[in-house]
Amino acid sequence: MIANDAKGSVAAGVDRVGAICRRFRIDSLAPQLAACEEMLGDGGVVDVAVLGQFKAGKSSFLNGLIGGAVVPVDVLPSTAVVTRIGYGPRERVTVHGLAGEPFDIPLGRLPDFVTERGNPANEKRVAVVDVELPSLAPYEGIRFVDTPGLGSVFAHNTRVSMDWMPRVGAALVAVSVNHPLSEDDLLLLNDVSRHTPEAAILLTKADLVSGAELASVIEFTRSQATSRTGKEWRILPVSNRPGFEGMRSEVAKYLRERIAGRREEAFEEIARHKVHALVAGCREYLLLASLAAGAADTARSDLIEALERERRGFGSVKGELRLLCNHLQAEVRTAADDRFHAYHREVTGRVTDNLREAMAGWKGHLGRVTREFEGWLADAMMEEMGAVSLHGEGHLAGFLFRAQASVERSVRAFVDRLAREIERALGIRFEGARFDPRVEEPAHPDVRLSPTFDTHFELLWFLIPMPVFRPLVRRHFLRRIPWEVEKNLSRVAGQWADAVGASIDVLFRDATAFLEREVGTIAGLVGESEAGNRGEEVRAALTELDAAESALTGEESESFDHGLPRPG
Repeated sequence: MIANDAKGSVAAGVDRVGAICRRFRIDSLAPQLAACEEMLGDGGVVDVAVLGQFKAGKSSFLNGLIGGAVVPVDVLPSTAVVTRIGYGPRERVTVHGLAGEPFDIPLGRLPDFVTERGNPANEKRVAVVDVELPSLAPYEGIRFVDTPGLGSVFAHNTRVSMDWMPRVGAALVAVSVNHPLSEDDLLLLNDVSRHTPEAAILLTKADLVSGAELASVIEFTRSQATSRTGKEWRILPVSNRPGFEGMRSEVAKYLRERIAGRREEAFEEIARHKVHALVAGCREYLLLASLAAGAADTARSDLIEALERERRGFGSVKGELRLLCNHLQAEVRTAADDRFHAYHREVTGRVTDNLREAMAGWKGHLGRVTREFEGWLADAMMEEMGAVSLHGEGHLAGFLFRAQASVERSVRAFVDRLAREIERALGIRFEGARFDPRVEEPAHPDVRLSPTFDTHFELLWFLIPMPVFRPLVRRHFLRRIPWEVEKNLSRVAGQWADAVGASIDVLFRDATAFLEREVGTIAGLVGESEAGNRGEEVRAALTELDAAESALTGEESESFDHGLPRPG
């Protein structure tokens, strides 16, 4: 457990920031507040999150560490909900739902609750799954957290990872050796740095390159990560293949010595880091209000007028965003149709060959043979369309990335405009809340079949002599295949286009809501300062934050004039 005096100062800091945020309606810090409160109430366990892009090898790494195939690995995004894995005296899996009491399941049923295949879009409404294993005794006191992959088009997964980010204790950021650091990876490293001081880069699939190539990748990764985050990163190459036991031992040694072996110290460092970030975020909003209260009347009035102009200009900003999103949605529909119909010839040929083989074993009257065909075709189409749909992410994810980047640029331009107005009026650089564009999960293939015959001949089976008409019936079945493939490819293409289009709509709604909320928060703080109602209250709250920070560091609080920017 964290020492009582340290725990007391951390808890007091969280309580103070929480009270101040509620008092001044600073809602953007709510996730960080909740994470700090949860961490303090969790008995001193250090959550070691394994984060990274979709298919970066996170689940495979955890299985190698555990020594068995516990965490599901799949061609689909494997993890649909957060899974926490730690030591326990006996094997136990507990499912915590978003509603209702927790319940235990056998370990073999874990995929039914935590994978995209077993629990699509988290339709079972699982909050988190806890797994306890005796084999993790060397890591007692820490808990490994398998998070849904980032960057997957199953983007409710991305949302789960990002929403869970403030709860990170320590972190291993998985980067595949054959996909060097991407822009998304670098953004993730920055996010991790804000939430924990204890993090390393896990360079997975190290067996795919030679020793010399691995050294080059390690150096490149370290250089890029350091230049973008300003922090020195430990790089841990790893592979689950035989012959790479030394790498796995180094990772295990790092986890035992750096975290499990000094758990209380690590917990205290992580808790203090989180509260420092919380205090800094809260201070920025209060400092804005304090400076506005102390500014000259003309400067304050100019700022309020600028905020009003931005509010009045929301219509044009929304219009620009809507036009951008509509253009991308039209492009997605055309691209989906072209790219999925490119599979028509391949799928038709494969299904036709398989049907010829299957029909040889079908006996009986027309009704029975028709039912055989319809059941077979339903299974064949479901399998084929499911396989084709797996390519949808590769075909269409680029449009989502473009939408995310475009919407984020538009939001950033608006926020930068606000920041310039604030700097012009008050002389400070204001960052404010950060907009993280996110997308929703696409629909799964919905394979439906047309009736086999245009009329209900199968009801007249007793009038049709099958020995005579069997070749005709089989030709009819075969002629159905190109049409069924065409129809279902169109349906899958449409579903992907609709899903990506809906995701773009969510981006639009999130962006406009974020802008309105941020301007409203700033206008409220500045406007109340202008009225002179809360100037003293703001200064008192800033003094409280200074006291909370000094309690965390154990140093005397410096005296700042909160009507001016704090010295760097």
